[in-house]
Amino acid sequence: MTVICEECGKVYHVDPDKLQRYKGKTIKVRCGECGHVTQLSSVMETTGQSADAYEEPVDYSGPAETETPAPSDYMPSYSDPPASRPKHSMGDSKKGWIGLRGKMFFLFLVIPIALMAVSGVLSQMQLNDLVAGITQESTELVSEAGKEQLLQKARDVALQCEIYLKAHPELGREDYSYDPEFNQIAVQKVGKTGYTCLIQEPEADKGQNWTIWAHPNPNIIGIDDIDMIRKALGPYFDEFFAILARAQGRKESTGPYMWKDPDGKIRPKFMAISPVTLEDKPFLLMSTAYMDEFTQKTESLRADAMESATRTRNINLGILIVAIIVIGMCITIYGYRLTRNIQYLTEAADRISVGDLEAEIEVKSTDEIGSLADAISRMQDSLRFSIERLRRRR
Repeated sequence: MTVICEECGKVYHVDPDKLQRYKGKTIKVRCGECGHVTQLSSVMETTGQSADAYEEPVDYSGPAETETPAPSDYMPSYSDPPASRPKHSMGDSKKGWIGLRGKMFFLFLVIPIALMAVSGVLSQMQLNDLVAGITQESTELVSEAGKEQLLQKARDVALQCEIYLKAHPELGREDYSYDPEFNQIAVQKVGKTGYTCLIQEPEADKGQNWTIWAHPNPNIIGIDDIDMIRKALGPYFDEFFAILARAQGRKESTGPYMWKDPDGKIRPKFMAISPVTLEDKPFLLMSTAYMDEFTQKTESLRADAMESATRTRNINLGILIVAIIVIGMCITIYGYRLTRNIQYLTEAADRISVGDLEAEIEVKSTDEIGSLADAISRMQDSLRFSIERLRRRR
């Protein structure tokens, strides 16, 4: 414990252990140099009390001639401190639950990173929605173009069949599949998996059902057993048959349906039907193809777009992680230096407050911390000069 004479500035160093027996008491000491009486509050501070709380303290007239006075040089007051008094301690600092570095981390790392993360998530969601919307619209446009292509193909082949049959009236319907030239006209390839075929409307008066007269599969030529297709398609037959029913009366008809492949896989197809305008022959030209043949490119585009969106997300996530590391390191390093200088200046101010006017203050900083260090140094010099002037006056 250090005691400074308020009159001449003489410094006395007192061992706190020697003051334990005066704990809770107020004492006064007279300077052995100038005779000024100083009231000690440090003894009261050890118990958390203020010296102002005590009345009629016992004065002590003995000199304090040594740098470290003995306990007998002090006389306690008669009264004990009330327990209700607040605690005060010279040099105590009020600290909250979070320090300066913690506040810096929260303000300059947690909040910005949280905002960046929210912005990144929202941007990624918008990007995913954009990709999904574009690819979906592209798929629909391509599908419509494919359907129109199938219908136009049915019209063209129907016209070719009409021209050929008019030019060869001797051909019977049983001969269509076996006539190489007509079969080549009626059965044409559409895309990679699609094809055209010639079918006949039902003729109830002749007991004729839907019949195929030209088809890539010669095994089903001339067969009018619609129940065969019903068994093959099962629950998907109604969609298929509805398209055929709309074409009765030599009308155009289009629509999607599900088809069962030989391997048992169910895949979506699209069918377009156009009439062959022959008065005595109720023929229709059907053009069909798998839908994924038209949407394959858009599906590939969708996969590429989603991959690009995922790659963008990973890049943003990587940038966010790097930003967290860099900002965290900057705050850690700068915050350590800043708090170290502040702690150093705090300790220097505490030393000056107890009379250590020779404490050196060395802070190498050109910012506000450096200005604070200069101000404390000027205060230290000012106190030293004031004490010297007081000494010279006496």
